[in-house]
Amino acid sequence: MTEAAKNWFIALSRREQIMVGLAAALALAVIGFYGIYRPLYDVATDARRSFYEATMQAGRIEAKTQALSMPADTRPAEAIAALNLLLASEAAERGFTLDANTAQGSDRAEIAIGSARSTAFLGWLADLERRGVVPETLIIRRMDNGTVSVSARLAKVGG
Repeated sequence: MTEAAKNWFIALSRREQIMVGLAAALALAVIGFYGIYRPLYDVATDARRSFYEATMQAGRIEAKTQALSMPADTRPAEAIAALNLLLASEAAERGFTLDANTAQGSDRAEIAIGSARSTAFLGWLADLERRGVVPETLIIRRMDNGTVSVSARLAKVGG
């Protein structure tokens, strides 16, 4: 078989031999790129991405455990006259945008957040609970982009 291919190649004119050689080199380059290099590159990229995501998740978990082990905030929620003002300032500090913040008296408020990272929101909620603000109703919906939307009625404990 190789003898037949060798005889066929030798029988070609010089110009045809160059063209067949170029075609073979291009075919090897395409096969090498798409068959060897690209799959190995994709595997390495996926491994880097997985490592980055695992590192970020470990950092978030460590930050949450540190936050949960910290003593409760010494500023009581009662120090602010209206709960909706406390929620507005706390949300702004955390980087949340409150789409709705409706006061229901001074000790109760309804909030809506259109988009937030679930870990960040739940950490904020845990901090609020340590300060005496608890959810009466809480609806968390998962969004397509990996965030959550939240609708909640929060109240001061004892309020």
